[in-house]
Amino acid sequence: MIENKSTKILYDRLSLANRQFKNAKNREERIALSNYIYCLLDSIKIVSNEDIDSLLKEVYCSYKNIALFNKKIDGHYDKVLRNFVMNKDFHKNFFEKMFRKTTKRIKSLEEDEYSGITPLSEEDYFNIFFEFMNKIGLSKYFDKFVKDHRIYNTNVQFDINTFGYTLFNPISKDSDIFIEGLEYDIFSMYVLAHEFGHVYDLNHFNGDMSDYNKYVYESFNGEAISKTFERLFVDFLIENNILVPEAKDQLFDMINYNYEYIVSSYIISLLPDILLIDSSYQDLSRTKIYKLVERYFKEKNSIRKFINKSSNFELSETFTYSYGDIYSMFLKDMIKNNNFKLDVLEEMFCYRNSLFKEEMLDKLNITPENYVKLYEKDIDILKK
Repeated sequence: MIENKSTKILYDRLSLANRQFKNAKNREERIALSNYIYCLLDSIKIVSNEDIDSLLKEVYCSYKNIALFNKKIDGHYDKVLRNFVMNKDFHKNFFEKMFRKTTKRIKSLEEDEYSGITPLSEEDYFNIFFEFMNKIGLSKYFDKFVKDHRIYNTNVQFDINTFGYTLFNPISKDSDIFIEGLEYDIFSMYVLAHEFGHVYDLNHFNGDMSDYNKYVYESFNGEAISKTFERLFVDFLIENNILVPEAKDQLFDMINYNYEYIVSSYIISLLPDILLIDSSYQDLSRTKIYKLVERYFKEKNSIRKFINKSSNFELSETFTYSYGDIYSMFLKDMIKNNNFKLDVLEEMFCYRNSLFKEEMLDKLNITPENYVKLYEKDIDILKK
């Protein structure tokens, strides 16, 4: 049964994290734990519907290092910006090719009416997801989460593009998953698959706390494994003739959302360096963004509409999801070719905490041309 009432386990997590913070060996541990504790407090408030603002204030006022934490995070983000500008020509050329090669193909898709969502019994819901997790060798993993009540149903709406999130204590490696308005249906299973990707990813982190903080705050690789699990789950449903029309709806949405991130990434890469370095690009009006990039596009009306409707051009998030999608296409293919054994992810794990380097893509043979070959396989599935 998915836990949505008792918050005792979360308060236990908080008590442990507070002790860990006080006994932290170094600044890197305090930085990692500070973010975890802040998110944990917010999660307790969401799940319990209690007013814990005073608790949050009490906990955080005791942390003399919180200003240092904020300064350190700003330093991480400065590195991301400098690294991005240093590699901007590569990003621009790479995403221009992605944009050109996928635009025509995505326009070939016909948007049919959605199939609707089939309500499942609790038993069927868990049986389907258990079989998926068993396929990738993680059924015991899933069982433990359910038995330990580590999946939480919330009735609080998250950010517009967020339907779930994972909390991870980097010291004790405890994880909890939170799903917005969880129902027993395909959509929440899809979100659950994504979050289990994060759990697997973080529980297999093999660096020190400095490496962990680099991964969380500097890398563009943070969504690669979670999006790989999304793809594996959708393929599992279609290949096993389970909720196929609804699985295809999920695949259709995945293709559309990921295309939007690719276009947004290309647009950001076209902006002047100075606007990126000082982050002032985030304050630009949609009209100004369009004026800065319009000369790069033939279909000006369509790109103007895209910019006007886009909810976010934040560099770090946009490129994390773009590269996450791109990596996931290749990682999914590697896992399936490896008889669904996840050990092929070890290569990704070896360099995931690094700032962006072109060699990362070379290691997985990622090119726009190879991406399109995998992309077309998904489009063919939709057309069947």
